[in-house]
Amino acid sequence: MVETKAKRLLIVQRVLTKYRYELLKELSPFFSSVTIATSAGDGQGTLRLYRPQQVEYRNVNIKVLPALKLGYSGDVRSTTVFLYPAVLLQVFRHDVLLLEGTTNVLNNLFIVPLAKLLGKKIIWWDSGSSQMVRTPRRKVIDFVMGILIMLTDAQIAYSQKGRRYMSEYMHAGNCHCLLNAINTSYFEGIREEVNHVADTRETNSQQIRLLYVGVVEKRKMVRELIDMVSALNRAGTRTYMLDIVGGGSEYEPLIKYVEENSIRHVKLLGPKYAYEELKPHYFAADIFVLPGDGGLAVLQSVLFGLPVLTVHADGTEEDYLPPECIFSSLGEIQEALLRMEPVKRLRSSDAARFYHINWITGFVELSNQC
Repeated sequence: MVETKAKRLLIVQRVLTKYRYELLKELSPFFSSVTIATSAGDGQGTLRLYRPQQVEYRNVNIKVLPALKLGYSGDVRSTTVFLYPAVLLQVFRHDVLLLEGTTNVLNNLFIVPLAKLLGKKIIWWDSGSSQMVRTPRRKVIDFVMGILIMLTDAQIAYSQKGRRYMSEYMHAGNCHCLLNAINTSYFEGIREEVNHVADTRETNSQQIRLLYVGVVEKRKMVRELIDMVSALNRAGTRTYMLDIVGGGSEYEPLIKYVEENSIRHVKLLGPKYAYEELKPHYFAADIFVLPGDGGLAVLQSVLFGLPVLTVHADGTEEDYLPPECIFSSLGEIQEALLRMEPVKRLRSSDAARFYHINWITGFVELSNQC
């Protein structure tokens, strides 16, 4: 890996999550300083701020800045925006900026022009859009984003699908796909455990345990996943169980929904953020199901050795999974589960290409080019 020069890096995130911090802190050796500007966020779900208990790297600083929270319906992430007036001071103090993209649009409206005026290097980080149809609303978003993106020096996409979208519709003229946007060092340390579970765990053909790990919000379609499991069990061919690990705006309503409808074989276990807490759930499950928006959960599941079935999500699933594991709807997943034979867990060799932090490598090289 080629080190950067003595550059100061500013990363602007609406809210700093644990999985994002675990990745971004790995940039420490390659910059003279790394500052992560964030808002205080919410107490749960997607917008829950992570605060590390100890300073791991002296040159990594987290700046929790004053922010104004606007309305948030819970359905579309881009309707949550945080304004950071104080972030303008940080722009003056840094050389390279890594900006969360479309979901942070109101902040970027004043950050990008100022940074361009000051001659800062700007890297835009976005998922593009994975929707099958571009709605009028999305076309307006792309038009506004395109104006800002043309002022940036480079762009990063989460997936090859996102890169193609950004290049075609968002005027991203220097767009790169950087996969593996989580720190994989933990999973490198448990490779033997993953292999042991894969080699010794017997699958019960009459009892299939499904797992969902992630935010419990409407856009994640967790209620629909619960209904799917109920329908599978009514079919009577075998028993399907579902463990839901995560919190969010729909967590309490779904607990009530399960109780009021006497839904069996579904457990809502609340949020768990540490990999060691998640590991027993991954090792006990047979299949991970992603019913709605998302993507990083797919990579995390593969690294834990758990087979995945997913709907079309944020595009990264196409980079991580074979086509036969990706479906157009939950209904198709339901049909697949009904006829599916017991599946074997994955060994670490099945995920070997993910056991390195190539996001860090790619970002450092890109920042050198800017």
